[in-house]
Amino acid sequence: MTDSLTGRVALVTGGSKGIGRAVALALAGAGADVAICARKMTELEPVAEEVRALGRRSFAAACDVTDSEQVSRLPAAIAEALGAPPRPCSSHGVFAGDRSRVEALQAAK
Repeated sequence: MTDSLTGRVALVTGGSKGIGRAVALALAGAGADVAICARKMTELEPVAEEVRALGRRSFAAACDVTDSEQVSRLPAAIAEALGAPPRPCSSHGVFAGDRSRVEALQAAK
């Protein structure tokens, strides 16, 4: 895979396991620095280490995407840690009403 995402920052919600973990690692393999979030920080740290092992920067944050206050704080924390606002990738599988809270992340960039 080429480094087509070098210089970009991606956010993967639900990034601690399953599809989210796979997406985070694929994005890192393509050159992106990767922020991951999920509800449990202890499950995020191993994935963040895997991203770093691929030579990319990583930021992990415990965040419940159904909590709008937590979601609203996330873009600034990611930008501070990784130097750029994130491009969201939703794999958390939780929806609030008709819309996912990840839409707030997209609006914040």
